[in-house]
Amino acid sequence: MHLLPCSNCQNLLPVTPSQAGDEVTCSECQAEVSIPKLGVLRQLPLAEDPSEADSAKHKQGEGGVSVVFVALGLLTVAGFIVAAFCGIRWVLIPNLSTTDEHVADLRADYAERSSAELIREYEQMVGDGIELGKRFTYKRIADEKQRWGQIAGISGGIGLLAAIAAFGFAAVSRRRGAA
Repeated sequence: MHLLPCSNCQNLLPVTPSQAGDEVTCSECQAEVSIPKLGVLRQLPLAEDPSEADSAKHKQGEGGVSVVFVALGLLTVAGFIVAAFCGIRWVLIPNLSTTDEHVADLRADYAERSSAELIREYEQMVGDGIELGKRFTYKRIADEKQRWGQIAGISGGIGLLAAIAAFGFAAVSRRRGAA
């Protein structure tokens, strides 16, 4: 549909290409307006069809929501991939002994050693000092396992929240589209 200005009051009249060469009555001033031939009519501005305008607005609204949905979907996938990787790392790290088990192992080891070996180890400890340079291996491994578990839990939670948010945005956009 094209917009033809009335020759009397300049009111814009919607006309179709099939009306080219005919006359139409202006709705404002009731004057008879001649509709130009098709070549001239095509040069006039187009009238926006209300149903097309609504569908264009709806598509624009869907575009914004779909971008949010895709972004949250990617965040969900990334969160779950990181959680899976960290979870696998967490499972593969063995559970080593606790402090009590470590002390029991040392006592059993000392019970099997000779007095001379124990004296040499004691002298070495006195010479080096009681300060330990680093934590025991079992404690370092337990801390590393705990860190992998925490990262897996946090990234899995982020992935789950992103999935819930994505489906929430999708549900809201569907309700708006239905209304």
